[in-house]
Amino acid sequence: MTAIKTRIWKEESVAGNEFAPEQSFLYGQNFFSNLAEKQSCLALTFLHLNGQLPTAHQEKWLGFLLNLSANPGIRDESSLVAMNTAIGSPPSVNSVLAGLMARSGINRGAQWIEKVMDNLLLAERESAALASFRPYNGLGRHYDDFDRRAKAAIPWLKAGSCWGKHCELLESQATPEEAILLEGLIAAGLLDLGFSPAAGAVLFLLAAGPALAAYAIEQQALGYKNFPHYFAPGHYFHSGASPDQENETETD
Repeated sequence: MTAIKTRIWKEESVAGNEFAPEQSFLYGQNFFSNLAEKQSCLALTFLHLNGQLPTAHQEKWLGFLLNLSANPGIRDESSLVAMNTAIGSPPSVNSVLAGLMARSGINRGAQWIEKVMDNLLLAERESAALASFRPYNGLGRHYDDFDRRAKAAIPWLKAGSCWGKHCELLESQATPEEAILLEGLIAAGLLDLGFSPAAGAVLFLLAAGPALAAYAIEQQALGYKNFPHYFAPGHYFHSGASPDQENETETD
């Protein structure tokens, strides 16, 4: 029988019961009496995937990138899959898993993120033009237009010093025809934080879980008679607060 081998997690068993851990350690630090109490979820996410706790700046930067990844939007196939799965009232986790499967895809999903991260590393090492790696280069058009999501995020990322060499590489090779995509910006930022392409893809995927859960739970309550068709003009109705109402609530 082959033993489990890992450098990540260590357990010290209770005397007389090999299966019951008395203490558990993540990268050498006591998990339940130290890390779980004193560190944020973001810090533990960074620790799990990078093997060390982040600095305050790295933790802030990771938070920004995961926030940018948090909601795919109502047009995204992952949101639609989660919603359409939910109309049959399956266990809610099944709808979320279905949405995550769609989010893992090659069309600007998690697999696309991994390919873009790989190609940014290749472009950096070989001084290659990112255009040669199209469509997995972090550049392009968003619904036949430049990506306004990325345009909104870039200034505050830079203002927070959350801008590294791979973000600079992406920006240096962007053109009006091939502008920075939000997903490309996220891929470059994750590289600058030291995540591998595989780890970056997983982070991008899991960040959308709460939003997909929200869409699925909402849709399940609406029932099958309100089947959510693919987004098209005239097939979209928002019943929540307007942006003006939301701003008033924030300032009150």
